[in-house]
Amino acid sequence: MKILITTDFFVPSVTGVSTVVVNEMAMLPLLGHEVRLLTIGNARISYFRDGVYHMKASRIKPFPDSYMTFSYRDPLLGDILAWKPDVIHSNNEFFSMGYARRIQRVLHIPLLHTCHTDFTRYDEQQRIRHTLWDAAMAAVVKRRVRFCSLLISPSAAHKAMLERYRISKPIEVLPSGIELSRFGLSLPEETRNRIRSEYGFGVEHIVLISVCRLASEKRVNRTIDAFFLLSLLEPSVRLLIVGGGPKQESLKQQVRDFGLENRVIFTGTVPSESIHRLYQASDLFVSSSIRESQGLGFVEAMASGLPVLLREDGSLGFSIEESGCGFLYHDEKGFVSILSSLIHNPSLIRQMGERAKKESERFNLERWACALSALCVRLHADFSLKESNQANHRRHDQQGGEHTVQ
Repeated sequence: MKILITTDFFVPSVTGVSTVVVNEMAMLPLLGHEVRLLTIGNARISYFRDGVYHMKASRIKPFPDSYMTFSYRDPLLGDILAWKPDVIHSNNEFFSMGYARRIQRVLHIPLLHTCHTDFTRYDEQQRIRHTLWDAAMAAVVKRRVRFCSLLISPSAAHKAMLERYRISKPIEVLPSGIELSRFGLSLPEETRNRIRSEYGFGVEHIVLISVCRLASEKRVNRTIDAFFLLSLLEPSVRLLIVGGGPKQESLKQQVRDFGLENRVIFTGTVPSESIHRLYQASDLFVSSSIRESQGLGFVEAMASGLPVLLREDGSLGFSIEESGCGFLYHDEKGFVSILSSLIHNPSLIRQMGERAKKESERFNLERWACALSALCVRLHADFSLKESNQANHRRHDQQGGEHTVQ
């Protein structure tokens, strides 16, 4: 089967969506599918390379790593239509969805859409703003997915959000899979120490790592706030912030304002194939995000043998505290209290890391790819049967009309 994947984000962007898409591009061909990808490019010209259609776009000025397009008459569309995909799998509701819808309309093929983003914004001090935002996003998302044949949600909590938006399309829950093998490999001690020293960390330091796109919804500023308080009590702690994004400069300024330049290090965007080395050179994973649709970074950290300290674990589908692989905190005081105790208990860190690695197997990439492949095959078969039945009805109606005229 020919499957066209569409996405707004692709490498080198470090996002949960780009990680999923890279895995999909790698795994579906192993299951016998022919796969190509359409993404919003980072140049003003379109080109096709290594199975990927990079569609011309313009930079979104406030967001240096984001691009947009509103022109869906690109010459490369002719190549895609000539290739004749059987199914389109869309991964974003915005710019690339325009291409997906256009191709679907011309070829009369099913459109499968994974809704990766939790659009909910919750602020206890701004309930009215939250309600207006939720209503606006419900209208936008509902309109964007109205042509989809089937939706995928990465978690039950995310599916509940879509149902709250009164989206009537059928929804399947399918947690995204991750290629775990490279995260599970242990670095030689010499290599681990060398990586740490490259960022100014010694063997005496406890390194906390945060891996995400540096955007407002990830709340990295809250992590820095809490880390500042922790550093006052525990001078040996360090924070490694991995990823790029529109908030990078303001976060760096926040670090300077706190005088933490030697304790908080920004790596910028890191190639996805190298991130596992940074996890394995660290001691604990931390996140302040309260709205994750799938929490892929959490799973990567767990697969690397790191205990995780999170604001929420609903995106994982299980309790990190009950499974013994991490802790939840609710405010800065909780962040400081948990870590100031944990970093003085290395044996507990090791035990929790081992449990975390075991729990990460829930997100085995092969299992996810087989489930996604089965959905595509089923969707194509159901859509083809529906099209065939509709064609038969049209022929029957035409024949009935001819007999009436006679």
